[in-house]
Order: sequence, then C-alpha cells, then structure tokens
Amino acid sequence: MAKKSPKADLRNLPAPAAEFIRLVIKKMRYRRKVRAEVMAELAAHFEDELKDCRNDEEREQKAQRLIEKFGDAKLLGILLRRAKKRCRPLWRTVVARTFQTGAILILCLVVYVIWFLSGRPNITVDYVAELNRMVRPTADESLNAGPFYNKAVQLYEEKSSDEISELLGTKYNEVTDKQKETIERWLNDNKEIFDLVTAGTDKPYYWQEYKETEGREGEGMISVIMPNLGEFRKITYALQWRAWLSAEKGLYDEALEDAMACYRLGRHLKPDKTIIEQLVGIAIEALALKTVRDIISEQKTDSAALAALQQDLEQITANESFVISVKTERLFMYDEIQRCFTEDRLGHGHIYLPRITGLIEMTESGRGEKGTWFDSFCADLVYYLQCGGLIFIHPNKKETLRTANEFYDYFEQLAVKSAAQMNAEREAIDTKFEKLFGKNVLMRTLAPALRRVIEQGNCNSTEVRATVAVVAILRYQQDTGSYPESLEELITAGYLEELPLDSFSDKPLVYKKTDGDFILYSVGRNCIDDGGQVWRDDKGRPRPWGDEGDAVFWPVFKPEIKKEQ
Repeated sequence: MAKKSPKADLRNLPAPAAEFIRLVIKKMRYRRKVRAEVMAELAAHFEDELKDCRNDEEREQKAQRLIEKFGDAKLLGILLRRAKKRCRPLWRTVVARTFQTGAILILCLVVYVIWFLSGRPNITVDYVAELNRMVRPTADESLNAGPFYNKAVQLYEEKSSDEISELLGTKYNEVTDKQKETIERWLNDNKEIFDLVTAGTDKPYYWQEYKETEGREGEGMISVIMPNLGEFRKITYALQWRAWLSAEKGLYDEALEDAMACYRLGRHLKPDKTIIEQLVGIAIEALALKTVRDIISEQKTDSAALAALQQDLEQITANESFVISVKTERLFMYDEIQRCFTEDRLGHGHIYLPRITGLIEMTESGRGEKGTWFDSFCADLVYYLQCGGLIFIHPNKKETLRTANEFYDYFEQLAVKSAAQMNAEREAIDTKFEKLFGKNVLMRTLAPALRRVIEQGNCNSTEVRATVAVVAILRYQQDTGSYPESLEELITAGYLEELPLDSFSDKPLVYKKTDGDFILYSVGRNCIDDGGQVWRDDKGRPRPWGDEGDAVFWPVFKPEIKKEQ
C-alpha cells in the first residue's frame, strides 16, 4: 500500500504558531503531499520547543519568539519549496522538467499559430491594370486589330452551330462529299466573318483589355479571362477549310492568302502576351504552315505562285520573335506573391494559407477521387500535412520574391538558346531549378514548365524555316526539272539566302533526295536523327513533334480520303 502523508494537528499549538504554519504552507505553493509533510514537521518542531512551558501564556510567548527566529513566512515557504525540490528523486525532476518544457512549447505553438493565422495580405498593386498598360503599344486605336477580331468572333458565335464547328475542326480528308458541300455553303454565306479577320490581320498591332472573370472580381490576375482564344482557333479552322476549297478549284492565290491570314492571326497573339496566348498563337501559326504544305503537295502550284508565297512568308517572319516572353507571367507571379503572403510583419511576411491552399487544390484537382478509400485517405492526409507544413517551412515573402525574379531572369537567359543547347545543359538546368525552388511550394505550383515552353518556340522557328525551304525546293524543281543535290545548292542558285537551321541540332535541316521526291526533316525533341522516322500515335497518325522520332515536313502525310457512303 502507498505510504500515507502524516497529518499535522495544529489544535494543540498556540494560535500565532498555528497561523504562522498555515501561512508558510500557503506560500510554499507545492504539491499537496509535500505540503502536508512540511506542515507536520513544523508542527512537531513547535510542539517539541513548547513542551516544557508551564502555562498557556508562557507557551504563547515562546511560540512568538520562535516565529520571529523563523522570519518572514513567505521567504520561509520559498526556501522550503526549493529544499524539497533539491531532495526529490532524479526521475521526478526529469519528468517535471519534461512536462514544463512541453507546456512551454505548446504555449509557444499556440501563440505562433494565432499570430500566423491573424496575418492578412496587403494588396498594394493592381497588376491587371499593369498588364493592360504593358500589352498596349503607344499606338493609335485605328492600328489595333482587336475590334475587327471581336466583331468576327461575335458574328461567328451568332452564325455557327455545334455541327458546323465540329465539321470545321475536321481535316480535309476526313469528311464526305456531302459534308464538304455543307462547309462550303456555310463559308460562302458568312464571308463577312473572314473579311473582318483578314482586315484585322493587316493591322500592325493587336491588343485587348484583360478583365477579371465576372463574379471573381478582386481575385487578381488568376481570374483574368484570355480573350477569344477558343473562337480564334475555330475561325482558323474555317479559314483553313476555305484555303483547301479554293486550292481545289485552282484559286491558289486566294488559298495561300487565307493560309497567310491564319499565320498573321497567330502572330498577333504572341508579343508579350500570356504564355497561354503565345502557345495558342504558335499552334495557329503551325496550322497555317501545315495548310500551306498540304496545298502545295496536293495541287500543282506554278513557280510564280510559289515565289510569291516564299516572299510573303519571308516578309511576315523577317522581324518575328520566336522567343517565349515571360513579362506577363512575371506580373502574374508578383500578383500571387502579394496575395499569398501577409503584409510585412516580423519575418518579412509569411504564407497566407487560405490563398495558397486554394492554388494547390486548383493544380491538384481530383485529389483522392481515384482508387480505394485507403488511397483517398492517404492522398488527403498527404495534402493536409503539406498544407500544415507550410506554416513552418515555407520561405517568406521577401525570399519568394527574390526566387521569382531569379527564376524569370534565368528563364529569359534560356529562352534565347536553341533546343539543342538546352538539351546539352539538361542536368545543369534541372539542378538549377531544384536549387531555386527548394521548399517553395508557391513557385513549384505556379512556375511554368520552362524547358517545354521554350521548346515550343524552337518548334515554331524550325517549322517556319522548313516551310520556306520546302517552297524554295519546289521552285527549284519546277525551274530546273530536278531537285537540288543539297540545300547549299539552293543558296548558290539564289532560292535561299541562308541554310534553314534546325533548332534541335544547331545544324541545317536534314535534306535528302528520294525516288522522284525529297525528304526534309528536323531531328525533333529528342535531338537524335532517327532517319526521317516520325513518331505515330496508336491510330498510325504521324505526330511530328512527339517526344520520340523526327519532325518530317516533306513529304506530307496523305491519309486515305473518305468517300460518300
């Protein structure tokens, strides 16, 4: 059985002694058991000292003298507490200190979390307005293609239907004769749309006002609408169809002009726009160049028409930049930094959880929806641990801003390099990114896939050079009756001013004569010459810019043309 604490009987002591003992025990402020022991010891001490007194008066006087010798009750209580602590077992001291330390840490954590969660961002810059100022050149409104495109988009939405949009998105060889007639009739009935687009592409500039999505005002650049991108692609498909149909009738000038109008539309989307707009612009340009190659491979185009086409291509692309711009993306990152961090307080601004967890949810949509309930539980657990960890490990606002600037400066340095140069520096680039981002979840979540984006610019420039070279080779063949032995021969004969460079090899495009034809290709994204073998999907269709294989520009792939059922 546990040893019981001794009980002190203060009733036999004089009143001053009993009151003094109670006061000492009160000031001691220690565990109940220890206080009971000390009370019993003090009571026993007084009883021993007073046992020889003959009467109550003498007992009270002697008790008063003992109290005076003991001194201040509060100080005595403190000294007794310290003495008891020094005498306790080591294990008890360790346990006590552990609990005390834990309590202090928990208190500090609670205070830190309260301080952390009480912080709020301070929105000081309207980056949507900054973006609109940046993309608008100092030019007269009459030089802007925007109003023409907006009107064309409005008419397209009024005049088209789901059936027409689906047909226009189908390739020339994949429709029946009846469907082709439907497309041609619709194109003729809505000529105004394409006249507006063509008029817009003749303008030197294009800009639109960026606006936040209705109902999401105040969320910043993340809610900005990309103007008309889906409609631009649909209109491009329509112009592509009109070019095919014109070429089929022998109207080569009109066909090639529609293809060039597509190219100019794509070019308008590129300078200093968002990366999404630039990529859509590149896709539209690629579609226009593919249409040109399709037309001149299907139809017998004379040398004069080819010369005019080549001159037009060279003029349009002479001052074009194929370098991906990140000016808008930099503004976007600045905006998110001011929204994802609190205003500068102790620690230069810390992460603002409601905003950044929302961004993580956007980029990790579908979290926990696949697999078993256990998979879902694990995915949720990892997600919440990740979000909770941001409280302690995420770099502050000042560090994140410095990282963002360093990242975009590095992006701009790499953007002017060829794909071949980046491929040679792949490990160094990956190491640089890992070092830059570290534990910065915001940068990892929002920063673009740098190498892949820059590669799109390289694909764009290579495809332009390849298309010009194809036209020059066909001109040479029509003028001389045979294909050139090499690309250098085109320069000697005056058909090209310089060799068409392949950005994926830093060498000229691969050109070879074949039986009655030729092949012209880039070594492609893997930067390896696969002998002109293009990568194909599971349906056997060529994908010129796949991760494997070469990008073949000539001969043009010609699938079987569908006939009326």
